[in-house]
Amino acid sequence: MTKKFAIVKGNVVDCIALAESPLGTDGQWISIDGVTPQPGPGWRYDGATFSPPPAPVDTRAPIVTKLAFRFRLTDAEYVGVLQAAKTDVAVTAWLETFNMVSQINLADPRTVAGVDLLVAKSLLTQARATAILTDAVQEGERP
Repeated sequence: MTKKFAIVKGNVVDCIALAESPLGTDGQWISIDGVTPQPGPGWRYDGATFSPPPAPVDTRAPIVTKLAFRFRLTDAEYVGVLQAAKTDVAVTAWLETFNMVSQINLADPRTVAGVDLLVAKSLLTQARATAILTDAVQEGERP
């Protein structure tokens, strides 16, 4: 009867094999019949249990489209910015700069300073500013 084995080298699953019994190859052959969830290559094995590999770290710059940045603001926050821009030259300057660019780097000091301006003008709370700048960038937000 064919069984399913994880072939572990060190403490990492190297591959999955189907065989009637362990073969004499490199690595430790561990039966995974009935194991849920089924481990795969890259999974860790601590001698008793399997665990998935760590999630890959996204090292790309936190760049979003201008539209994505706008929708990081609530409608009420955005309307507040538009209303403030009618009477506050600093907010007008921020809005004009925002309108000049096609994408926003959330880690750029100029972006942070602009969002800080909105906090200083009571158009955003500090908690909202932090969320706008640090929430994970979703694939649909990228240029």
